[in-house]
Amino acid sequence: MTGTDINKSTMNFIPKSKKTIAKYTLLSDNTNLGIYPNFENAYTKDTNCPTVNSLKNRFYSVNSPFSLDINFDKNNYNYKFDTKVHTDNTDMHNLIKRTLSLDTMKNGVTNLQMLSPYAFVTDDKELEVTILQPNIINKNVEFATGSLVPHSWIRTINSAWILTGKEGNVTYSQTKPMFYVLFNKPVDLQYVEPTEKIFRYWQHSRDITSYTSNITKHFNYIVNRRPKKLL
Repeated sequence: MTGTDINKSTMNFIPKSKKTIAKYTLLSDNTNLGIYPNFENAYTKDTNCPTVNSLKNRFYSVNSPFSLDINFDKNNYNYKFDTKVHTDNTDMHNLIKRTLSLDTMKNGVTNLQMLSPYAFVTDDKELEVTILQPNIINKNVEFATGSLVPHSWIRTINSAWILTGKEGNVTYSQTKPMFYVLFNKPVDLQYVEPTEKIFRYWQHSRDITSYTSNITKHFNYIVNRRPKKLL
């Protein structure tokens, strides 16, 4: 192919897409949701740089609900939270224990997750979202970056770390993101209360990895149960 064969009208040197509709919600039936902050646009202020400007309405962050220092190995974890911002009582400790998940898989990989009730909802079949590492203190770990298509798969988003040494450390702060998210097209990301349709569709994928090692086998009939419109 030569330069004259390329359709110049389809060429872009930065991503260009029309803004689409996407929302985030909080999905849980056993956690106080008021402690979880809102998503914020993480895009840098408008500049004259088109590559920076291309992230407008695509790059978001959400701060951690906890100020929490965690150490863990393949078998156990321990934590210490900031008592200046958290009440030191049984309810708080129970919440932390429900929020942290430590798992060593058959292949020997150990991961620690800080679970969250955040989930994305859209009727745009082409929208993708990637979960990116936050800029927080960590040691002997790698962030587990991942992406999904929220149209078909409503799932809560977690901040997950893979152990790379004998003992790992992650330090969360209420003043810093627990993760960043990057969409493949611009969105006006606003909160929406989970409707009955949203909540019930989530029930089909909720914790499914705890019950099957082959999600693909179940995916087609889960998607077939999706309501035509969720928003």
